[in-house]
Amino acid sequence: MKPRILLVEDDEFIGPLVRTVLSNAGYEVAIAARLDDVKTLDPFGFSAVISDFQLPGSNGCDVIDYMREKTPGLPALLISGYGGWAAENCTNRGMENVHHLEKPFRADQLLHEVEALVPETGRG
Repeated sequence: MKPRILLVEDDEFIGPLVRTVLSNAGYEVAIAARLDDVKTLDPFGFSAVISDFQLPGSNGCDVIDYMREKTPGLPALLISGYGGWAAENCTNRGMENVHHLEKPFRADQLLHEVEALVPETGRG
């Protein structure tokens, strides 16, 4: 079974592009644009969550916190154009092991981060 990734990204260009990169690498990707959309999904069965930091009405730390309430320890990657400050925001809220990827990023950088979060078993 392919690992399922929850991608939360409100940018209409970046979201589909990231989904394509991950799908081509053997991941199943569900995409949402904001925390309210995430709350309509079944939160179980995801191998990791990837979230943009700046989202309409919330931020990526809120998304990660919500998902980890449902699945404790869920691997998480925060993507942002705000430097390390965005990841520090999650750390300051008591969240551990939140990886960070700075925008803009290349496909190989994204895959490197995701592969660090999700074991290779089951992909492809």
